[in-house]
Amino acid sequence: MLPLYLTEKDNNFSFEISIHDIKNDVYPHGHSFLELHYVFEGQGIEKINGIEHIMKPGTFAVIFPYQIHEMHIIKGSEVHLYNLCLSAKTLFDQDEYGLVMNKLLFDIDLNARTIYDMDEDTSEKVFTLLSEIHAEFKEDEIWRNFMLKAKIVELFILFDRYRRSLVAKENNSLRTTMGNDTWSIIHYVYKNWNTNITLKSLSQLFYLSEPYISTSFKQCLGISFHAFLRDLRIENACSLLTSSKMSITDITYEVGYLSYSTFVRVFHARKGVSPAMYRQIIKDNAVKT
Repeated sequence: MLPLYLTEKDNNFSFEISIHDIKNDVYPHGHSFLELHYVFEGQGIEKINGIEHIMKPGTFAVIFPYQIHEMHIIKGSEVHLYNLCLSAKTLFDQDEYGLVMNKLLFDIDLNARTIYDMDEDTSEKVFTLLSEIHAEFKEDEIWRNFMLKAKIVELFILFDRYRRSLVAKENNSLRTTMGNDTWSIIHYVYKNWNTNITLKSLSQLFYLSEPYISTSFKQCLGISFHAFLRDLRIENACSLLTSSKMSITDITYEVGYLSYSTFVRVFHARKGVSPAMYRQIIKDNAVKT
């Protein structure tokens, strides 16, 4: 089965937390946002980019954008977990919050593991903090977003400290497969997706070979450079089709395509309908609701 790709709900999406009660298997899927989850009851097996890990109380997983993961629930069992989703924008923001999250997240070795079984003391702290985040998220109190951001940073600091303590015990040096050059390239593409970006132009800009850049994207994100750029453009096109009255021709050029026919072909291949039909479907659904 080909994996599904989930995308951010809208341009205002920043973070969302919920409790999932999982009774059935979760099919392979990836998404354009960051996801983490913490299991507090039940057992199962999770695969992240094909690597299996047993899920049990105390299991904490970080799923990076475009990584493929799936879950298999033990028959007769249920898995209960906190699920926290963070917009990709969070990882690229240049404010203090974004820079802290960037540092905490991208020290992680994506080719090693991003799923951990926490000890009892750390598990208790993580569970308490996630409960507080969940309660705060459901309310609409003054300073809500500031409080949520502070608690989310605290959560990732707890995770980072635990991860580093394990590395120290295993006598391994902290390292990252997403080197500074690769992360700089991904950051650049994310910020300039609607310009005429190619592997050749990136190679010239960053003084790195095209094969190196191509391989780095695949290793770090589990998706090729061209697929990453295509998905950024198509999802932003969907947003414009939904929220603006721009013509499809104007949207074509706005999201970085130089050819109307190419845009329509790529859009149909990803969404199963033409841009015009997509806009009409969204409009009809809005009327029904």
